[in-house]
Amino acid sequence: REETTQSDGGRSIYIKGINAKGIWERTLTSSGSDNDNDGSFDRIEVPIVTADSEKVVAESWWEAGGTKHVSWTYGVERYGGGSFESKRYLENDGDVYVCDSTFHPDEEGREPSYLKWKFLREGTAYMLDEK
Repeated sequence: REETTQSDGGRSIYIKGINAKGIWERTLTSSGSDNDNDGSFDRIEVPIVTADSEKVVAESWWEAGGTKHVSWTYGVERYGGGSFESKRYLENDGDVYVCDSTFHPDEEGREPSYLKWKFLREGTAYMLDEK
């Protein structure tokens, strides 16, 4: 389960992830959006603590006309070291919240690992299209 709250016109996004491992809360500050200044903006890096209790630096921004939130966490030491990239967006008229997460290892030659999470909005009935 993941809960998000935006503030400051989308510049700040609070994310609370809840899973079997526990609860991970963090607030990201967006550097900007592809809607701003022809898509150019100054990077804003903020310190956060990962779900694994590592102190890292995060950067985030909006893409796709402000409909996709992208974040990177740099300085991860677990899993052999690397960075996490996450893209969050809505599908199915806002009923499905998607988080695409990719771990980019520092070790040359190691392939990135990818995981896609899909969360159904509470109170939404969702039917699979059987084909």
